[in-house]
Amino acid sequence: MTVLMLDRLTARRGPCEVLEHISLSVGAGECVGLIGPNGAGKTTLMRAALGLMPIEGTSSLASLSPIARAATAAWLPQSPEIAWPVTVSHLVALGAMARGRSLDHPTVDHALDRMGLAAFRNRAANGLSGGEQARVLIARALAQDTPLLLADEPIAGLDPAQQIRTMRVFRDLAREGRSVIVSLHDLGLAARHCTRIIVVHAGAIAADGPAEAVLTDTLMAKVFGVTSYRAETAAGPVFQPMDTVGP
Repeated sequence: MTVLMLDRLTARRGPCEVLEHISLSVGAGECVGLIGPNGAGKTTLMRAALGLMPIEGTSSLASLSPIARAATAAWLPQSPEIAWPVTVSHLVALGAMARGRSLDHPTVDHALDRMGLAAFRNRAANGLSGGEQARVLIARALAQDTPLLLADEPIAGLDPAQQIRTMRVFRDLAREGRSVIVSLHDLGLAARHCTRIIVVHAGAIAADGPAEAVLTDTLMAKVFGVTSYRAETAAGPVFQPMDTVGP
């Protein structure tokens, strides 16, 4: 089943064309890592796909009504901040409420458990650390319980253990038949946990496929300007940028 279809999607910011003729589809059970250098168009791609900005071309999500879109896709934007003095459980429950569900819907407890936040449920969400707040907002998106989750740099600011745990949650969602599109800069975590990697460069798709086919020396040098080290281990693939190319 296809959960997202883009056909010749083009997005502009003023006179500047940020994305040009992006066509792709995402199916059920995929954990898609969206990677690319700063300013490549990753955030714009997700916002445009969701219909949060004017577009040319088509997006299967943008064409839906707001209610149908909320039932299809959950959105976790970049650099989240909690300003409201509400409890963690109440904030997470807002995800369920986006689907017209109750504050005590089972998806709320499930999301808290998945993000290791059960012990925080009665604490004020805006009193938590930045990393803890980020996990609460991920849990809110999980509580929406949609076939597709789009997350823009959700592991930025998390400690290494929480980064791994969060990527494991996304991978497990895919194994359960749901779909995730996650933008991130940690290429090693993308290689280990994503079933597919899409590389965005200069507003276009530079590569799309499994990690072993995408994270090549040639592409890393062209898109990121780095050399890299890769290895297959008993614990899974290891991928590490090593140095910049040139002076």
